[in-house]
Amino acid sequence: MKKIIVLSLSLLFGLSAFAQNNCKVEDELPIKLMSAEMKRGFKTFQKQNPPLYYLSYQYYTNDLSDIKVSEGSVAREYYGRSLASVTVFPRVGSPALDNTRRLTVMSSVSDRLTKEDMPAAEGDGKAFSTALWRATDAAVKKAQEDLDGVKAEKLTAPARFDDSPDFAYPPVERFCRTAEFATFDYDKIKAMLVKASTLTKGKKFILASNFSFEREVGYRYFVDSRGTQLKTPHQEVRLSYVVSGKTENGQEVSRFNDYNVLRPEELPSEEKLLADTRKSIEELEQLVNAPEGDPFEAPTLLKGRAMAVFVHEILGHRMEGHRQKMEDFGRTFTDKIGQQVVSPILTIIDDATLSYFNGEVMRGFYEYDDEGVKSRPVTLVEKGVLKNFLMSSSPIKNFPASNGHGRGNHYFRPVARMAVTRAFAEQTVTYDELEKKFLQEIKRQNKPYGFMIEDLSGGFTMTATYNPQAFKLEPTLMYRVYPDGRKEVVRGLDMVGTPQVSFNKVLAAADDYQVFNGSCGAESGWVPVSAIAPSVLLESMEMEKKQKSTEKPPLLPPPYSLHKGVSK
Repeated sequence: MKKIIVLSLSLLFGLSAFAQNNCKVEDELPIKLMSAEMKRGFKTFQKQNPPLYYLSYQYYTNDLSDIKVSEGSVAREYYGRSLASVTVFPRVGSPALDNTRRLTVMSSVSDRLTKEDMPAAEGDGKAFSTALWRATDAAVKKAQEDLDGVKAEKLTAPARFDDSPDFAYPPVERFCRTAEFATFDYDKIKAMLVKASTLTKGKKFILASNFSFEREVGYRYFVDSRGTQLKTPHQEVRLSYVVSGKTENGQEVSRFNDYNVLRPEELPSEEKLLADTRKSIEELEQLVNAPEGDPFEAPTLLKGRAMAVFVHEILGHRMEGHRQKMEDFGRTFTDKIGQQVVSPILTIIDDATLSYFNGEVMRGFYEYDDEGVKSRPVTLVEKGVLKNFLMSSSPIKNFPASNGHGRGNHYFRPVARMAVTRAFAEQTVTYDELEKKFLQEIKRQNKPYGFMIEDLSGGFTMTATYNPQAFKLEPTLMYRVYPDGRKEVVRGLDMVGTPQVSFNKVLAAADDYQVFNGSCGAESGWVPVSAIAPSVLLESMEMEKKQKSTEKPPLLPPPYSLHKGVSK
């Protein structure tokens, strides 16, 4: 059925749940100390050869709590561990050519930033300022060495495909927000995890299980040499579990679940956690005993969560702006602005301002990126037509400025990265109708069966020119579906293909938007991400054999499998 996207966006996704400025950023002690040290040193570093022309500091405070439960016992627990660190990001040379330039993926230029564990900013601040001075001195020297390497590489490199500058100054911003971080009943959570974990006892096919609760909250303070000053809270709270086993021929299989929350009332109830765990255990047993699939190409139904991972992995990384000017990047979509690149059914937007979707926390949400640029929605694809790239402060041809997607963890230089990637279907049907279309497509192609993919884990997508521009993703739960609707769990297969072909094979989509929350690794480290997508029908998808271990399962069952778990 037809969906009117323009009218429904605000209702479907809601607005950010967070307030605007509620404090004065210039009054924050870490901001005062960092601004003073930056002002004290910047003029001196500007006179060096090569000169410093831009500098930023990010100071993180973190309060960490962690509970790990395995096989019904608490393996680790700590609460309220406080850490603080600063990263220093200098740019030396000039915006046209500086120490960050990477001519190739394999460039000798380091992506790491100088990081310093920090004392508290309280008191007279002398220890804090001294640590910051020490980190700045080391970072600038390293940046000067990196620029020497960049210049040496440039001497022997051919003319660049895109000779855009290395940096575009971000706008000056001032923002301050404090938050009341929710408290959690750790004893209650621990007891719930232990109870869920005991469900694995007496199950010989479960070789390992882990149940965990992780909470990280704190503040990020950002200042730069242009005058930007920011204080924003960050918080990640997640309850999760994984149960895993191994088949007789050595293939590792697993089932997992996670619940991303910000408040105690958003945690799953004990009843839900136990029910979900039982379901995962049943699915794991099916996988351990499932037949191994054969390489085959057939119509494929990607459930919403699997489609969200698919969009993130296969399309998203090719939309990251800085890659478009790297000489060994495949540039699948670089010259295709204004052209159809995926099925016209799809519209794709990356929106870091989205904190919740249908009651679920979005891990990829942030207010300002790691270069101090305000987040905003960016339409990448509209009705199949490429409109934009995700941009950091590293400009590319026809895209001279950041759109708030410069991201990295606090060990690495920020680059253009995804945040909350949302795939919309311009026309949808109900999920039941989509399954009917799926069966009809199997019959139309006269195939013995099709594939239904419930869950995808990562995998890899190759974007460098020394590799084929292909992807290989790992279904963690998939079915063979026969023309009469019968379903059979199958294992041992990976999805393979190329981006342009695969995304143009989307025939139909449901209205059952689902969420993937996870972490994404790239040259700027691991960052939290989210993706939202509906279930879709692909005209075909190729499956190939999955790599497996050469080791059989253990000769003895694990000791906890001899004991029975909870009965309710």
